[in-house]
Amino acid sequence: MPSVLGVSAHPDDESLLAGGALAQHAAAHARTAVVTMTWARTSPRATELADALAVLGAGAPRMLGYRDARNPRAAPGSPRLLDVPLDTAVGAVVQQIHDVRPDIDITHDALGQLTGHPDHRRTHQVTLPAVQDAALPHLHPQAGEPRQAHTVHCATHPDSGIADLGPLLADVGKQLLTVPDPYATTSVDISP
Repeated sequence: MPSVLGVSAHPDDESLLAGGALAQHAAAHARTAVVTMTWARTSPRATELADALAVLGAGAPRMLGYRDARNPRAAPGSPRLLDVPLDTAVGAVVQQIHDVRPDIDITHDALGQLTGHPDHRRTHQVTLPAVQDAALPHLHPQAGEPRQAHTVHCATHPDSGIADLGPLLADVGKQLLTVPDPYATTSVDISP
């Protein structure tokens, strides 16, 4: 089973984004880890994340500690993820890729996972170049030995797959951001 690195914006996104896939890989004894872009290691959400990762078998939290776009208490004194220079955030994720050495990277889609949260979109914008940069020895030599991922998955929701979610999110005034079915090229059976 190939190793997996999930890169998500907030604590809980790892479970909502790819929890089943992470748990399957961990159960098969594959190296499995999660990078969380926002929230401080000293926040209450760090405990929540550690508990979720223990259930998923995805190791210890790897929190980059940027501030959430919508919650200043996420990481007081740290810059918002949206305000961090792209190269800085990419370099931080490259370091995690070099440390974990995954075969598969999983992150948010370009739309920002159904509701378009700006931190989800920014995480997508950071992760894709980080995966590319991690394979090139001259871009981040301090990060360690280059690593080329075999696959990058951007978790998304096809139009046909959200029938039950639509009414739930409509009740809270959220617009659903989905992709046409042909854009969703891979599905993972997580029923076990």
